[in-house]
Amino acid sequence: MAVVRTDVPGFDELAGGGLPECTVNVIGGPAGSAKSLFSMQFLYNGAVKHGEPGLYLTLEESRDNIKRAMGNFGMDIDKLEEAEKLYIVDMGKLRLQCNISEEKAYDLIGFQTLMDFLKSYLTFSKAKRMVLDSVTAVGLYYQNMEELRSEMFKFSRFLKEHELTSILITETVSTGSTRYGIEEFVGDSFIALGYENVEGEYRRTVTIKKMRFVKHDPLKHPFLIMQKGIEISPDETIF
Repeated sequence: MAVVRTDVPGFDELAGGGLPECTVNVIGGPAGSAKSLFSMQFLYNGAVKHGEPGLYLTLEESRDNIKRAMGNFGMDIDKLEEAEKLYIVDMGKLRLQCNISEEKAYDLIGFQTLMDFLKSYLTFSKAKRMVLDSVTAVGLYYQNMEELRSEMFKFSRFLKEHELTSILITETVSTGSTRYGIEEFVGDSFIALGYENVEGEYRRTVTIKKMRFVKHDPLKHPFLIMQKGIEISPDETIF
């Protein structure tokens, strides 16, 4: 199966070359585990190295904060936006610009609203890669797990039908499971990022717990946040 390179140093070596093309990939981890950084590297590298437009949908962090944070790693987001290769969309701010009252603009958003938006925006942007930040925020819209699971599966099918290689960001809880306990079943892959105490030292780790269609390394590997972003050590494992 064709793969889409992330070009996150060390990751593609673990993942059989990259993320399988046109799949939905869930990235989970606690606060501080670099979920957003990994996801933005995926989009940024796609735009710069492969000429593939990317779309980052944010429901929690503001667009300006994301751009400022990525600028610290040498990512010139403004340049890519001007070249129509990368788009960061703050859904709350966008709704405010569409004459929705400020009180309603930042209300909870469900998957159907996201699909309605993407139907037109994907035609405009021609995006091939997409990140949703985050499933945790969207899940708050739903009253029960059955409805959330059904709508998440529907959203996943929508992304594949539009030939997107996508990343869905979610939180994990202390047991290592995702926030709602269903995200890892919906995704074609589940990539767990950790920030944990290893022999008295806090280390960031990555484990590909699930990845359909390609052979992958299932072991836990450490990574560092360097000047240009995440760098994984594929030859070092943590037990």
